[in-house]
Amino acid sequence: MSQPEFAPKPYKRARRAYSALQKERLAAECQAYLPAVLEGCPQVVKKQAIPASEKDADTIKGLFPQTYDTPLVEFAAGIDGAAGKDGASRSPVKVGVVLSGGQAPGGHNVIAGIFDGVKRWHPESTMIGFLDGPHGIFTGNFVEVTAEIMDGFRNTGGFDMLGSGRHKIESEEQFANSMKVCNAIGLDGLVVIGGDDSNTNGAVLAEYFKAKGCKTKVVGAPKTIDGDLKCPPHIPISFGFDTACKTYATLVGNVAVDALSAQKYYHIVRLMGRSASNIALEVALLTRPNACLLGEEVARDKKSLRDLTMDLADMIEQRSKVGKDYGVIILPEGLIEFIPEFERLMSELNDKLAAPGVEATEESVLKALSPENAECFKYLPDFIRAQLLLDRDPHGNVQVTKIETEKLLAATVSTELEQRRAAGSYKGCFKAQFHAYGYEGRAGMPTIFDASYCYALGATAATLLAHGLTGLIASVKNLLAPAKEWQCGGVPVTSLCVIERRKGKDKPVIRKALTELEGPLSQPCTAYMKIRDELRMLDAYTIPGPIQYDMENCKSSLDIPMTLQLELGKSMKPLGKVPEPKKMGDFLYAPQAVEARSELQQWRSARKHQVPASLTEKSIAAVRLHEVQATMCAEQDMSYMRKFFTSIEAPLIELRATEGRDSVPQNQRIGIVFCGRQAPGCHDLLCGVVDMLRTSDGSKVFGFVGGTHGLFEKQAVELTPEICKAYVGSGGLELLGRTVDRLKTDEELERARAACEELQLTGLVLVGGARTNTDAAFVAEHFRKQRSKTAVVGVPCGIEGNMVNEFVEASIGFDSAAKAVAQLVGNTAIDGSSARKYYYFLRIMDGAATGGRISSSHLALEVALQTKPNMLLLTEEVDEKRFSLRELVKEVADMVASRAADGNNFGTILVAEGLLAAIPEFRTLISELEAVPMPNTPEKVLTELTQWSRALFQTLPDFIQRELLLERQSNAALQMSQLETERLLAWLVEDELSQRKKQGSFKGSFSPVCQFIGYQARCSVPSDFDSDYAYTLGATSAVLAASGMSGYMAVVSDLSQPVQKWRAGGVPFTAILSVAGASAAGAFRPRPAIFPHRVDLEGAAFKSWCKEREDCAKFEMYENPGPIQLSGPSSGVVSTTIMSKFSYLRELEDLRKHMSALASRCRPGCDPRTVRVATQSLATLNSILDELAGPSEAIEQREK
Repeated sequence: MSQPEFAPKPYKRARRAYSALQKERLAAECQAYLPAVLEGCPQVVKKQAIPASEKDADTIKGLFPQTYDTPLVEFAAGIDGAAGKDGASRSPVKVGVVLSGGQAPGGHNVIAGIFDGVKRWHPESTMIGFLDGPHGIFTGNFVEVTAEIMDGFRNTGGFDMLGSGRHKIESEEQFANSMKVCNAIGLDGLVVIGGDDSNTNGAVLAEYFKAKGCKTKVVGAPKTIDGDLKCPPHIPISFGFDTACKTYATLVGNVAVDALSAQKYYHIVRLMGRSASNIALEVALLTRPNACLLGEEVARDKKSLRDLTMDLADMIEQRSKVGKDYGVIILPEGLIEFIPEFERLMSELNDKLAAPGVEATEESVLKALSPENAECFKYLPDFIRAQLLLDRDPHGNVQVTKIETEKLLAATVSTELEQRRAAGSYKGCFKAQFHAYGYEGRAGMPTIFDASYCYALGATAATLLAHGLTGLIASVKNLLAPAKEWQCGGVPVTSLCVIERRKGKDKPVIRKALTELEGPLSQPCTAYMKIRDELRMLDAYTIPGPIQYDMENCKSSLDIPMTLQLELGKSMKPLGKVPEPKKMGDFLYAPQAVEARSELQQWRSARKHQVPASLTEKSIAAVRLHEVQATMCAEQDMSYMRKFFTSIEAPLIELRATEGRDSVPQNQRIGIVFCGRQAPGCHDLLCGVVDMLRTSDGSKVFGFVGGTHGLFEKQAVELTPEICKAYVGSGGLELLGRTVDRLKTDEELERARAACEELQLTGLVLVGGARTNTDAAFVAEHFRKQRSKTAVVGVPCGIEGNMVNEFVEASIGFDSAAKAVAQLVGNTAIDGSSARKYYYFLRIMDGAATGGRISSSHLALEVALQTKPNMLLLTEEVDEKRFSLRELVKEVADMVASRAADGNNFGTILVAEGLLAAIPEFRTLISELEAVPMPNTPEKVLTELTQWSRALFQTLPDFIQRELLLERQSNAALQMSQLETERLLAWLVEDELSQRKKQGSFKGSFSPVCQFIGYQARCSVPSDFDSDYAYTLGATSAVLAASGMSGYMAVVSDLSQPVQKWRAGGVPFTAILSVAGASAAGAFRPRPAIFPHRVDLEGAAFKSWCKEREDCAKFEMYENPGPIQLSGPSSGVVSTTIMSKFSYLRELEDLRKHMSALASRCRPGCDPRTVRVATQSLATLNSILDELAGPSEAIEQREK
């Protein structure tokens, strides 16, 4: 029996693993999203379609003679079960579906809607899925979609179920082959899920099929995150726009909090969106930055690059005059295309560089350009001029889309500000942080709106096909109403088309919906214009927080896009009253009211913190301190430690509930300083301290504005329950801010003591990482020697996760930051497996800048455990194996080649931020460079380097050379965050694979995309875990400080247990401090310190990764944990690193029980054999312990 020419392929793309939230969303009932009008047997109501362009109507009719007169269709409610419950009076249909173009969240729900729709039509209906875009149609590359396959993708992001592609069906051969395939497999219908071009292509295919007598009908579904496929009233919005914008808005909100926390950076954010500014406008409406440039407005007003530069410089200068050298600026991806002189310059540059005799040098080009374009070229920053001359596509044209607009504008603004400084009008400081958000928004888990809208679109498309209709695009309207009341139908694609000139030919296209500045859909722009002048000077940022899915408890989970709300007649919430900031030193203090917060933040602020049983009453009167046992430091360090500390045997403290203390501390005055970097949960810590002291008569809590500098300058504000209420569950350090993490010198110690004495503080709580708590130990000792009455308590905090040890199981913020980063990595990995053509190199912010010769990689490891990338480059492992740069590159290239051999030319690679410092030859180079004054030039630096380091430096690409020579930290150490390690690795791997390709050993393709993830996460809304953990630590630190327990760190153990079973207490700093080895000459031994803890390569977390890494490299094991959930089942998930922690204190407790049992059994009168065995066993045990007693592994700490 002969095989059919076209048969379905075996399905090999099923997801292998799911996160807790993915499982939760998979179980969500899609039928709840089905509009009532599509239930039962809807009636088809045909209406005349109105053409988009009267002048193009005849031309379009000539191009679509078979389908031009297709009517507009609306569905009306029919009679339920009119055709019989089993569809007996209907025939089964066979439909195909194809994903075309870039990814957009919700595509899988469109497919689910189609699948369920044809099954509702008739249980024996079938669905075909074409693989990897339209190419799959004309090549016959498809699978049969079964219920089992479909159920693995419902409510999930990405297009990885089938894959997508940007091919078009254009040639006569492709059209003919498409029809051949559809006829061969007997397709009744085909759904093209795509954007404007894809749906136009679908309409052409519908015309071709109808003209050729092919029974396959073609309909479309409107997809694009860019928001430029919008044809009201029938297509009010494209799917994916809402999820992408909310994802970006979460990130912009996070960096806005970061800006307020540090008050020293302008965060300039470039957002994906092609030529339209729809995404930028939606995100601006959701977050209210200080400025948002709209490309359409630039084009309308013919604004030059200089105009834009002057406008931004004016804003920055005005803000600086009121003490604001920080802010948030949003730019659309396509902005540069709207700048008139840029368009002219690009055109002439392309022509001149293609002409003979014109070299790609500034001198040659300036001579060839017209005077106007030459002036424009000279105005550009050096690096942009170089990019325009050297970075060109295969056709020799300038790659405008690769120009980093945010860096271009920052450079021109910086130049302008320096000119103003010279003129005396500007005295501020302009430092920019750059962000480009795009791929992480294309494949995220769809919002409730997108999930519902997409399912409705798919069900509508299925119903259109079941009724034998073609040439339509699915339409779902009335979107302000609940999903059950949405109106469904179909619009002829031809009625949406206009004629545009493309590649020298008139082509029918759906007109792109750019941002409307005036006209019937200008409400969003008008709303923004009304507030933007105020936003320039105010810090009126709205923090939307992460996308939520708990429809029952969280109202904001049901929000639809803001632009859509405004277009459909709703109004926008007005600007709230922004308090007048109070200048305190270099910082501005401006506490917010709950009413000024976003809807999500207000809802979040009502949550009650969960606490351990010992703190249930949240009252200092209901807690007593129990001394567990005297502590000790490492035996070999004892004599050295005694040189610094009066006592090294203070007891371990445990907090226990009591019905009433004998004496409740009263009239306490406790100060709090945020010393370390920003981390989610710190505001909850403040709430814990304030709440705990409510029952202490006369007690007050003070926060120091501006971190350690604020402490020195006595910039204290009283923290009340009313102030703290607005900050419950909020990220960052925006209430108090921070400066530098340093309290070390004699002068600094004395200034801290003097401030505490003047403010009559009874307690001082220092919040931060390893450096902060090391300093806190010496502050406490200094205070003790000076007989100060201020008790000093430390709190472990930091997203890096390296402020952990046997007593500290987690630091505040780690869980939230890991989850926030993991969402972005998960989104990006799924995007990669959808497009199947990119390798994403993602550098993860970690412990590189928090001290340590070689940094830690806890965050990168935890993110890998949550997302399962193809490869994780861990600093500690590279250091352990002493990989050279070449060996590291080879390892990555080998993985890429292995995947290519299996036909997979895509993947995701996580790169720890401090990786380069772990490579021996790079570590040597960094060490030598740190001895040279910076910033500097390559020419001057080369003469200062040794032969080996000079050779390495010269082999590095220009961008890394420049980054190595940037300004240093205050301690002259290199800032690893400045190095684009991921870009360097991608560059080297690409070169390695190129060499292999020449040798014939590599036949795949390699297209790297690089990104740094850090600032987007460190000021995230805290997870439930971090919120409760920080609150508990705050309450604990309040009890310790009020009880006079100076020299202690607040700790909470048993974190893998439910919150009620956590154990709160305090551990003396001396039990945590350790001593690094002496220098080689033996002349210098550093002071004791709490060393940043590195990833334990023998620990449970890393071993868990090792068990999976081989499968991760070979297969797509990706999990997407999704956004942090603040309610519902997934909100209780805690990071693997924390849950797998060894409980040192519980082990000590077990040891004490065993020793007690031994003592009980070996009392006078016991069997002599028992005594003999016990004695011999203990002697052996002590011998073993003597062998183990040696220097603990530590990392030398860098001081900032």
